[in-house]
Amino acid sequence: MIYQLPEEKKALIFPLFKNRQPNTSALWCYFDGILPGKTFVDDINAPTKAICQLDMSWVYISDDADFYWIEETLREIIKHAWIQVVWAPERGSKFPLAELGTVIPRHEYTQRKAIEQKPRDVEIKPYDSELYEKVPWKEFHERVYGSKENFLKIAFGFYAIENGEICSESEATFTARGYTELGIITDDDKQRKGFAFAVCIKTLEEVEKRGLKPIWACDVENLASMKLSEKLGFVNPVKYNFNFFPQTNESDNNIDKSCSQRSHQQ
Repeated sequence: MIYQLPEEKKALIFPLFKNRQPNTSALWCYFDGILPGKTFVDDINAPTKAICQLDMSWVYISDDADFYWIEETLREIIKHAWIQVVWAPERGSKFPLAELGTVIPRHEYTQRKAIEQKPRDVEIKPYDSELYEKVPWKEFHERVYGSKENFLKIAFGFYAIENGEICSESEATFTARGYTELGIITDDDKQRKGFAFAVCIKTLEEVEKRGLKPIWACDVENLASMKLSEKLGFVNPVKYNFNFFPQTNESDNNIDKSCSQRSHQQ
């Protein structure tokens, strides 16, 4: 049976996630109440396995969840949402619901060496509400974070600006337990001109000032991001996968929410 865990019982699953997973700072943000999401478990009062579904699409699986239960639970989740499952390398190359999903190879970097190249000279300004309104890709942020206010509250970073136009943006987000994950967006016609490199260096300087460890993660096929990570000194990537599942829109639902509600009322 699959149960949706009440929010006030979320601490019950923390011991089930002892192993560090890729993109783990987002999971910690969910644990700490920074990012919204939901959890599905095998037992409402004494869970032994869990799957955490963040509202922004990433899904995490507890260390000892068995393959059959993983497939059963994911099949229910994708009836109502598209998701990206973080598939840690320790789980091997057998993927759940292989006939329904797409495997996306990824690299995650947490180690760095000194940066050898100097950035170009460009105007760089920190995030603020006024500059945010000039960002061409703000709709992307609002899909991930839900609103402008949430984005500016959760993320910090900088814009590279030329002639009053925002050319590139580097963000540090999902900050939790000493880590933060970096992201970069550059306008199409401003790519390969040094804006991304310059603004990322500024963000890394701020990350270091705050005493945080940066995470860089990207799809292997994103060659521009892979090359930029190397220029920024990131080394020794961990290879893992995202499993992308589209929403199936099936109507039946085998997740017991009534049990969740009863538990909430007790």
